[in-house]
Amino acid sequence: MLSSSMLKEEVEVIVDLVVEKKTDDAKQRLNHLVPEISSEYGRGAILALNGIFNVLDSKTEKMSDYEKILRAAERIPRLQTIDDMDRGYLQTITKWAKKSRLPVTELDSADRK
Repeated sequence: MLSSSMLKEEVEVIVDLVVEKKTDDAKQRLNHLVPEISSEYGRGAILALNGIFNVLDSKTEKMSDYEKILRAAERIPRLQTIDDMDRGYLQTITKWAKKSRLPVTELDSADRK
């Protein structure tokens, strides 16, 4: 079982791979991660990552309006109480949306902030 900090770090690596268009590597890493997940936060993160892969696999650009995703992820916790699963989902999808909307040259500077 992974600690929460290790889980967040691994999710971050998978998101980075997705943003770098290394989808196969990201999926492989996710498949190795899934059996190690025992927390609700982790389950939420896995749901978000699988959703991201579904959007990318179907090449549905309508689903990748990053500004709308970020607005929703920011607004939802203010409107309702969220549990750990929701938090894992929202944080993962937010990381992806923020990194995906940046040009590749800006990714390095965004990681340093």
